[in-house]
Amino acid sequence: MRVINKTEHDPVCDLDFPNAYMRWAIMAVEEIAGKHGTAIILREAGLERLIDNLPPANMEFEGLKYSDYSALNQALLNFFGRPAKTFARHIGRLSARYSIEQESVLFGFATTALKLMPVNMRLKIALNNMAQGFRKLAARVGQTLDLRVEELPDKFLYISYTCPVCNGRLADEPMCYVFIGTIQEGAVWLTNGQEFRVVETHCRAIGDPACVFELYKTPMGR
Repeated sequence: MRVINKTEHDPVCDLDFPNAYMRWAIMAVEEIAGKHGTAIILREAGLERLIDNLPPANMEFEGLKYSDYSALNQALLNFFGRPAKTFARHIGRLSARYSIEQESVLFGFATTALKLMPVNMRLKIALNNMAQGFRKLAARVGQTLDLRVEELPDKFLYISYTCPVCNGRLADEPMCYVFIGTIQEGAVWLTNGQEFRVVETHCRAIGDPACVFELYKTPMGR
């Protein structure tokens, strides 16, 4: 996979990014790449200031931008090379675990009632809650995120016109593997360990208007 910077400005790059999401992403990278590898990735991303200086574990907006997060994703894909897709998915899953542990109330994952519902209903509600949670966070600083959830007979679609993973980037194939891992881990947590197929079919980095993630309704292996 080849990822480069767009020559024209992407307005999504200017959106503010919460401290905790960057913190959890860097923590996840360090679990995979180690301390030295993480420092290399952060330098490649232009985020040297975050080496041994993680953002605080809160949902405040204190200078980080969407462009910082996409730069981190670009750098880790370049760092890992051929196995980058697998590692990026795993980093997304680790980040999701931190998020669920710390912010499950914000995203509506904390209710016992949710886990008592039929599996497909759980997945649909969780995707909508996730989109609403992101929108609520952005609204605190006067920002609007264009996120949508649609349902088809065999799958759910999570559609992001304001994707944090690939803003400002050009790639030769969809590149948002971190968010694929995020959705996968959320589905596992909601369904007591069941794995579901998640595919990114459209990506802003290859010229599509939105990133589209398909979450299949049938667990893998069935």
